[in-house]
Amino acid sequence: MTTVRGLLRSTETISADGHGDDQSTARERAVAGLDLTAHALVQTNTLSAKASGEVTIRAVARSSETRPHEATGPNYAAAIATYRQSIPEGWISLHIVVDD
Repeated sequence: MTTVRGLLRSTETISADGHGDDQSTARERAVAGLDLTAHALVQTNTLSAKASGEVTIRAVARSSETRPHEATGPNYAAAIATYRQSIPEGWISLHIVVDD
């Protein structure tokens, strides 16, 4: 029997827009609009910058939620196939370890 064990991470993302008179203020406000206790900041993008100086920035954060996952089979091919097929939608596998 072969067992495949791994770690899954949620693919959930959240975003928030920030407005300000300059890039720094807009970015600070966008980041402040995110729940960074359960999410990790992954990027900020400028959405608009007007001649008047008003700037809009969007901050995006990815969920930091993880959970263990495993599957078994009579051999590696069967175990890894079961592992991959049983990953729930909205989750990705970060790594695996195989025990024969």
